[in-house]
Amino acid sequence: MVALERISAAAALLGAIACSDVAAQQPSLAGTWDWTRKSNGCAEQYVFRDDRTVSIRSGDERIERSYLMAWAAEPNGRYKVTMTTVSDSGGRGCADTVEGNTARSGIVYILFGGSGETMLVCNSLAGADCIGPLKRNRR
Repeated sequence: MVALERISAAAALLGAIACSDVAAQQPSLAGTWDWTRKSNGCAEQYVFRDDRTVSIRSGDERIERSYLMAWAAEPNGRYKVTMTTVSDSGGRGCADTVEGNTARSGIVYILFGGSGETMLVCNSLAGADCIGPLKRNRR
């Protein structure tokens, strides 16, 4: 019984070390990210917080979402991020829509630039439908 407890403790310790190594390699999404849509000059701002919430300002629209980012990137380097809309003001967003999206969930794929200071946000894993690059705002 004591040997089994030692093996269990060792396995738990190795698992904790592996998780901390993955977390140390994962880019940080937390912070403020800005982007201006070229087609209409409309500015968007995303404020990701460590508590897994994000505030989005897109034109006149204000959106609050929760998010969960995958621990590891997909083989093509993109991180899967699941978002659920908590509240949506329904104003005209930069995509020229006025629909509200409260309680909707969706998945985006984020590809970070090498420095971690830019990112593309894509609606598909293939990346043919991306916006960006969003730039980290250090102000």
